[in-house]
Amino acid sequence: MSNHAQKKVVLGIIFLLLSLFYTALFINFAAPKNLTFNIAHILSLKNIFSSPINFDYWNHSGSLINLYSPWLTVSTGNLFLHGNLVIGFFVFFGVITYLTIWSAFHYMQKFSQDTFEALLFAIFYTFSMNRLLLVFQEQRVENYLVMIFLPMVYYGTFQIFSGKSKNWLNFTFGLAMILWTSPYVAIAVVLTVIPVILLVLFNKISHHWQYWGQLSLMLLKSLLLFIFLTIGFIGPLIENQLTKKIVQAHYQNLNYVTWFQNLNLSQTNQYLILFTAGLVILLLGVIYLKSSFSYKVILLELIPLIYLSIVKFDLPYDVSRLIFAFRTIIDFFLILILVRMIMLLFQESPAVIRLLILLVAAITLGSGNYFFAQSQQTTPININQKVNYHKVVTNYHDQAATADDQYLVNGDTQKVQYFTKGGNYWIQYYNSQVVTMDIPIQMYPGNQISVNNEKTKIRRTKFNTVQLRTDPNKNIIEVHSHHTLVAFICLLLNGIGFIGLLYLFIRQKQLENKKID
Repeated sequence: MSNHAQKKVVLGIIFLLLSLFYTALFINFAAPKNLTFNIAHILSLKNIFSSPINFDYWNHSGSLINLYSPWLTVSTGNLFLHGNLVIGFFVFFGVITYLTIWSAFHYMQKFSQDTFEALLFAIFYTFSMNRLLLVFQEQRVENYLVMIFLPMVYYGTFQIFSGKSKNWLNFTFGLAMILWTSPYVAIAVVLTVIPVILLVLFNKISHHWQYWGQLSLMLLKSLLLFIFLTIGFIGPLIENQLTKKIVQAHYQNLNYVTWFQNLNLSQTNQYLILFTAGLVILLLGVIYLKSSFSYKVILLELIPLIYLSIVKFDLPYDVSRLIFAFRTIIDFFLILILVRMIMLLFQESPAVIRLLILLVAAITLGSGNYFFAQSQQTTPININQKVNYHKVVTNYHDQAATADDQYLVNGDTQKVQYFTKGGNYWIQYYNSQVVTMDIPIQMYPGNQISVNNEKTKIRRTKFNTVQLRTDPNKNIIEVHSHHTLVAFICLLLNGIGFIGLLYLFIRQKQLENKKID
């Protein structure tokens, strides 16, 4: 076995051990309620390619969550949810953690060309306080799943703007996967990339027209491919929002100013904090002077990002979720700077000292993660507990929970026999009279509804549910949910986009191999 192969095996074992440790923390200290929601969400995506509606889940309400929530990356959890679903999700979480470490290491090594720096970054990134909060407090799987793709997209950004590479696929694919996981993080990433176009003017590599021609071409190709790679989510979302106003629930971010004021620090401690802050600013200034242009850009971008996260603004639009997304990017940038600081301090140190730094970092961060997770007061997860994932329901840009699975016949609650399977819903009802029936499923343009095999007129109730008139005597009511024509075309184009991406990756690899030969 070659030295290169041995190195990969050793790193793989290290990443596996770190992933197992983090997964053990999750098993012992995660909240069962959020775990139940994540499992139900993943299971409801089993029929996503035929319909965004799954009547088997979300209390059979026809919830629109899979229309408004990105599903491509989250749906991969179904590969693991077999047999004991809780254990399957733990395995899925372990895989996410492993891929997060690997992604951080892989792209940092490509960026820095230094294995020690890449390994240090991977440890800090995976065991960061931000990821800890996302895993044990926010606990929505997409919030920490998106961290796999941040190193890829920012390494891709470096490739595009460095002028040393014509490779724009890492940036495009990474950004597309981020949007398919967390749209607000994708918006936040774009908002951090746009200023680079202006900041690169201060770098001598941009002082000729050839650079701007190449940059413009790569950005144009990235934009076109990005549209094809994400239109399967964006297209149906826009189509559905054209007919109604969607209001996202406000996200309560931490008010850092109020939090600091509530600490009631003594004047001496306040001066100590100011002195420490001054030293940090001085140290950042040294890093700015001694680092490459890429780190200068990161430091400059951190200023407005931190300011936006701390200061509250009165805006006509709710940007609370965007501010929340900025937190993950700030965490990413700060870790880059911290690792750079360590590299400047120990760049001439022997291998033994570097190994010691890695061990100290791993032990310190691992211990910190353990004590924080242990402090979360949660009921231990029982892997054998029987949970009805079909009944989990929430209002997600709709009124799925408000309808409460109640059938109304002429305004009165009545029990009705029904059966569901994926995107199909059947109701059997008998009444000698013609009645008005409110069916507790959410209105969706892709629903085809018939009574006794004949298409019927439907109305929207105040709970956004379906109302129709029955026939006298026996009624067989059928609801078959499919993607709309627009959504189907968008998914088809999205599939073509992924085929095109695969072709471009293969072609790029062939060109790289030819250069080596």
